[in-house]
Amino acid sequence: MTEKNIFINGIGCTRAPGSPHISKSFKDLLVEASYKAISDANINISQIDGASFSYAGESEIGHGGIVPTLVDCLGLSPLRAYVNIANCASAHMAFMQGCEMIESGKYNHVLVAGFDKLTDVLPFENYMLISTDSMYDYNLGFSHIDAFLFQQEYIRKYQIPQPKLKQALIEFGKLMRTYGSKNTTASFYKKEVPNSNVLEKLPFYGNAMQAGEGASAVILSANKSNNSYPNIKVVGRGFENTAHYIPLRYDKRIYQQNISQSIGLFNGFPLQSVVKKAYRDAHISPKDLSILEIYDQGLNSFISLEAIGICPEGTAPDYILNNGGRINSKLPINTDGGNIARGHAAGGASLYQIIEIVKQLQNRSTGLQISQRNYGMSTVIGGAYATTAAVILKRMEG
Repeated sequence: MTEKNIFINGIGCTRAPGSPHISKSFKDLLVEASYKAISDANINISQIDGASFSYAGESEIGHGGIVPTLVDCLGLSPLRAYVNIANCASAHMAFMQGCEMIESGKYNHVLVAGFDKLTDVLPFENYMLISTDSMYDYNLGFSHIDAFLFQQEYIRKYQIPQPKLKQALIEFGKLMRTYGSKNTTASFYKKEVPNSNVLEKLPFYGNAMQAGEGASAVILSANKSNNSYPNIKVVGRGFENTAHYIPLRYDKRIYQQNISQSIGLFNGFPLQSVVKKAYRDAHISPKDLSILEIYDQGLNSFISLEAIGICPEGTAPDYILNNGGRINSKLPINTDGGNIARGHAAGGASLYQIIEIVKQLQNRSTGLQISQRNYGMSTVIGGAYATTAAVILKRMEG
């Protein structure tokens, strides 16, 4: 990473991203989130000199040339702006591009915003939820169902007993709903946390994401903010893309480095790779993190924890069963409830993770507040680890 400073000076999002917002269009949601972020940054709209957007759909849904529409509905026309589409990692891709725009020295304030509106495009969304968000890959026979089936490799590889796996998933599902029940942004806000008997009857024992609609936004700036909150600096980043096809997760040649370990979906190797780069950028290790936001769906929570270096491979279920990830533990995980309880508005979902870290580091959580506030990491996967990304944020004292 270059020495150019990148600060997150404003954040904003719509509530309940795991629920439908039938009375609002995607434009309404985007405007609401973006203007919250602009207000939070305490800047004038005229100071925004670039934008990077994200959404989850493909051009099949008629949004292929959407950038001028987004710029116009925000009242930012004319503006240099771009769009990113990378499955569930779309918002992190937009964030990465926003950072590079600041690093270029050509922009001072960049709006990064993501949205999802499945009730506007319901027929395609039904396909998307079982595919890779791309009709090209769907028609060639790859789907998210394949990715879920390959998660079983994690169980076989590490010989995890079914009762332990089941109990760990139930505990993680409870933890996410506990956080979500306290978080005003979450779709699960104020709802009663179900007991184990209820969760064991749900998909993935209560670890399926809650899909919905919403928008999220941050303001990236080259200078520190002039608002009253501690400054949040982007200090580490990493991201990679391969292709949607599962065999590439096992091909060491594509990573162009000497790899001795076994690689595959079971250890989330593409995520390992980008996380290591983010750690190097930030000059920290996993033990320095104060909060972690990860992509939670099925066994991906466990695979991610191990790829990030929080616990050894094959031990994430034990980590959760031994009270890891709790609000009073050394490293709270998904304190906003994650995709499970906060909700998953795909095009902006991962940006919600970054927003939660900012709120926690600035001591202004809208849910349960962490006590240690130094570094936070957000990681995400898209298309069965075809796209992986990691972002590390640091609270700047003084």
